Amino acid sequence: MATLEAALFESGRPVLIAPPSPRPDMGKNVLIAWNCSTEQARTTAFAMPILKRASRVVVLTVEGGAAVPGPTAQQLCRYLLLNGVAAKPLTVGLNGRLTGEAVLAHANALGCDLLIKGAYTQSRLRQLVFGGTTRYILGNATLPVLMAH
Repeated sequence: MATLEAALFESGRPVLIAPPSPRPDMGKNVLIAWNCSTEQARTTAFAMPILKRASRVVVLTVEGGAAVPGPTAQQLCRYLLLNGVAAKPLTVGLNGRLTGEAVLAHANALGCDLLIKGAYTQSRLRQLVFGGTTRYILGNATLPVLMAH
């Protein structure tokens, strides 16, 4: 985890976290875990070459989840469309789950082969003490995840 966090915080570049078992395809059916944050916007910008080649892009917002003030999923979809990416917004509820659980459950339900996720919108210390979406996804994702801070 220390090496991964160093790459996320010190490189200034996106990091692709791959599961132990490789998938035959990656980047065809993409889920963007939208929380309106600067970190997520940056990660989405880094992912633009992948998004332009994807067959399906879904922008997921978890209502009641760990979000911050910022552009809505619909606004992001409009921005993506202006850049040649047809994306569909999807809003889901927590239904008693953590935000990370909801994100991974919907990525799995939609058959996604890549998750685009901003890393550490909340501080590392806060996530260490209270947990957080980034930590949950890093510990539980079974699909490739592209992250940046």
